[in-house]
Amino acid sequence: MTVRSVVASILVAAVAAAGWASAVSACSRATWLGADGSVITGRSMDWPYDFNTHFYVLPRGTRNVGIAGGLEWESRYGAVVAAGSMTPGGPIDGAFDGLNEKGLGANLLYLAEADFGKEPSPPKPKISMGAWVPYVVSRHATVAEVVAEFEKDPLWIVPSNFGPGGAGHPTIHLSVTDAGGDSAIIEYIAGKPVIHHDRAFQVMTNSPVFEQQLALNRYWERMDGAKMLPGSHQSEDRFVRASYYLKRLGTAEEDPRKQVAGVMSVMRNVSVPWGAPDPLHPNIAPTYWRTVLDHGRRVYYFESALSPYVVGLDLKTIDFAPGSGIRAVALEGEQAFERSGDIGDALVPAEPIAYLAP
Repeated sequence: MTVRSVVASILVAAVAAAGWASAVSACSRATWLGADGSVITGRSMDWPYDFNTHFYVLPRGTRNVGIAGGLEWESRYGAVVAAGSMTPGGPIDGAFDGLNEKGLGANLLYLAEADFGKEPSPPKPKISMGAWVPYVVSRHATVAEVVAEFEKDPLWIVPSNFGPGGAGHPTIHLSVTDAGGDSAIIEYIAGKPVIHHDRAFQVMTNSPVFEQQLALNRYWERMDGAKMLPGSHQSEDRFVRASYYLKRLGTAEEDPRKQVAGVMSVMRNVSVPWGAPDPLHPNIAPTYWRTVLDHGRRVYYFESALSPYVVGLDLKTIDFAPGSGIRAVALEGEQAFERSGDIGDALVPAEPIAYLAP
């Protein structure tokens, strides 16, 4: 097949997938690798409603319950996750992002083609899809460790509808990045994990599946991006733009402030502007917030579209000792929007997250 025919067939598949999607996330993720060894990952969270998002501190030794009646595990590493309410007005029951004290980060994004399959027989240990991020960042120090475990297909990630009227579908995929710059994308297709593992896999958006996104991006890499780039909010276009602007950052910058600002600028470029819902394109939603993970320096940044301030946590200053207790701080809401800078002093004791279940 010609390059043109390959791209055409991929676009047809992508449009077909988007056709049945409704009111879903259109998030983006990009990882910058500096010549000085810095590794910084940004992500945008695009959704039709806010999540009442909080930072949760999970110390070493935390006893985690992945889902009622399912897998329980003890945290090997202290971690911070961004978690919120999957249904407006409901309890906090899912985590979208995470960074641990070893510098391993995880980002959960929407993928229409995802399929976790039916409950396996014989049964496997099971966790909620809302616990996938905490499971990864509380148990692993590197991407290689995550890949080695999930290649064995050890768990059943329990899919659950959510949102108003249960209209949100359990279609997600996961990116993981560590302090050494290694990356992997984990997608469940037809009930089985499909893993793409390479430090070159620095960008992830949504549909189509990652392999097809790479093919589309190779097509656009032949163009002069300074003269022509795809400009829509669709997943394929955001993938191309994030890839292009990530390269435009170069690798030489050594000022941490400018490194973080560079990654944040890429995420703003692929964000969806605030505005009224578009009934003709229900799979596109405004960007509610962005995060940046500085893997080496262990700093976790958060920027809400509704606040002029960036806030964050320096994991190096957090007590992750066993018994120090789960703590949380709100990232959305009027009081949260007044905060700026390091918000570690605003952390308060919190109950364990009861993760989403059918």
